[in-house]
Amino acid sequence: MKRLFLFTVTAFIGLTTFAQSKEPIVFTFGSDTVFKSEFERVYSKNNDVKTKQPTEKEIQEYLELYVKFKIKVKEAYKRQMDTNDAFIKELAGYRKQLAQPYLIDNQVTDQLILEAYTRLLEEVNVSHILISCAKDDLPKDTLIAYKKISDIRKQIIDNKISFDSAAHNLSEDPSAKTNNGLLGYFSAFQMIYPFENMAYNTPKGQVSAAFRTQFGYHILKVNDRRRSPGEIKVAHIMIRFNNEKEVSPAKEKIDAIYGKLKQGENFEELVKQYSEDYSTKGNKGEMTWFKSTGQLPTDFKEAAFALQNNGDYSAPVKTDFGWHIIKRLELKPVAPLTEQKENLKYKVSRDDRSQISSKVVLERLKKDNKFTPNDKELTKFTETVDTSLLRGSWVPNAKSKTNATLFTIASQKYTFDDFSNFIMNFQAPKKSENVGFVVKDFYNDYVEKMNFAYEEDHLEEKYADFKNLMKEYRDGILLFELTDKMVWSKSVEDTIGLKGYYESNKTKYMWGTRANAAVFDCADAKVAKAVKKLIKKNLPDTLIYKKINAKDPLAVTITRGKYEKGQNEIVDKLVWEEGITDLPPNGKKQSFVKIYEVMQPTPKELSEIMGVATSDYQAYLEENWIKELKGKYPVAINTDGVNRLFK
Repeated sequence: MKRLFLFTVTAFIGLTTFAQSKEPIVFTFGSDTVFKSEFERVYSKNNDVKTKQPTEKEIQEYLELYVKFKIKVKEAYKRQMDTNDAFIKELAGYRKQLAQPYLIDNQVTDQLILEAYTRLLEEVNVSHILISCAKDDLPKDTLIAYKKISDIRKQIIDNKISFDSAAHNLSEDPSAKTNNGLLGYFSAFQMIYPFENMAYNTPKGQVSAAFRTQFGYHILKVNDRRRSPGEIKVAHIMIRFNNEKEVSPAKEKIDAIYGKLKQGENFEELVKQYSEDYSTKGNKGEMTWFKSTGQLPTDFKEAAFALQNNGDYSAPVKTDFGWHIIKRLELKPVAPLTEQKENLKYKVSRDDRSQISSKVVLERLKKDNKFTPNDKELTKFTETVDTSLLRGSWVPNAKSKTNATLFTIASQKYTFDDFSNFIMNFQAPKKSENVGFVVKDFYNDYVEKMNFAYEEDHLEEKYADFKNLMKEYRDGILLFELTDKMVWSKSVEDTIGLKGYYESNKTKYMWGTRANAAVFDCADAKVAKAVKKLIKKNLPDTLIYKKINAKDPLAVTITRGKYEKGQNEIVDKLVWEEGITDLPPNGKKQSFVKIYEVMQPTPKELSEIMGVATSDYQAYLEENWIKELKGKYPVAINTDGVNRLFK
């Protein structure tokens, strides 16, 4: 058998080589060959060749990249990096992700995507009542919970009790004691799918029928529906407070800033001078896009979405974090489905609604892969299981560990022993009193997992594109790991080599002429005069700031730096000489610039250009490495084969 296997494989390789030899060769490297079909397939995946014929220059550029790719990957295989445990584990993780599109039903998924998008256009405001009930509760306990929620609903419908009162007094959701069951506005993907379904399928003002989720039985009331306003981008000025004593002083400061805004001062400048949100201060106060159903404080969101036009700003708004002035930058409606489809597809796959697609796929897989159950054997297996399974402590006996076949998928058998091991791995205490029901649940779960696992294990055999994709990922991981070892990590760890490269090339990294200067923005001429006196005493900026702002926190701001031409608009306009230059007054505001020193061109220190120097050093290392690899695996470009590409 071994000889026959080796002969078959060898014959296959020979036939494959013979078939490929009829193809034009693009290039060889070492003993390996890249044919026209491979190059065109890879190029086409990364470039649009349907509407635009690649030019000779584009092909040559890609050819150079692909040669480097192939010799690097060959070196990785030569080093047997594909046998590394970490590599095998990482590739398995990627394979799991890449397999997912082959294990879903596209038609069902498209319907779920459309449903989700439609719901994203509308937000619902809901209150709810929960009676807790676990998934594996006994039927009698489930019935008690159902009767309890049904009775509460009847009292509400008959106007014997208000929904809010019932939620406060009867709901088993702990938060109902403080919010009367109010969940506020939400949209698709923000609640578990059964809850979301009932919320969107219940008319405004009405109470839903009782329904069950993993948490128990619910009823809900839809308080309101509104069209989703989309997403908003704002900037804000924030003054923090940490306790109640700090609220009033913070309010005084935010009111002073608000007064300056109303007098026409620039919002971005006020952010720069006063905002205490240090995560946004360096970006003109700009926050990331957010929705009206997001996690930000409600007062903040309501104030933001109430702004009517871009550029409008709010009066001071209080949240638990501090006082804010919010400026609207941009508002965009819910994006069209075409723009959101891929993102929604991902969300659907991660959400419990994906189970709908899984059920459809499972039935298809059973048919395609010839799933054949053996119900008689399942009955026999069940008879080998005792009540210890209900306690999660079942240990298989000899009859449970035989090779009797429970079912087959294609020609693969799944035995009592396989199923026993599955149960052992996943058993846990159950509330059920019926062993047969529990075994049946395990069996259904086992059948589903094994059908999907079988399909996943055979994807390369069924789908050529999946096989190619896996090869690309395998090569890509190896390429990354080896390049990291030879270039990226080496450039960081080899400090001596980096310093040597810097010393040999330091004239590439020069400062231009710079001004060591500070811009002083003063509230008025009196403050400016006081600041200049302190400057003459050679006091440091921090001490000047502290002294001048002791009574008025907005008296002076100081912007200090070493500037090349083009780096500071104000300093650029001055004659670069040491001394103080007054700027034109802006109302009462008086500003001036102090130039402490004009600095002549000098090489930048390595610490100042570490990122750029490291990047250049990496390019240097890679260039030398490629030369070494080409010496090890000589590359021969076949001009005739290259000329026939895409012809």
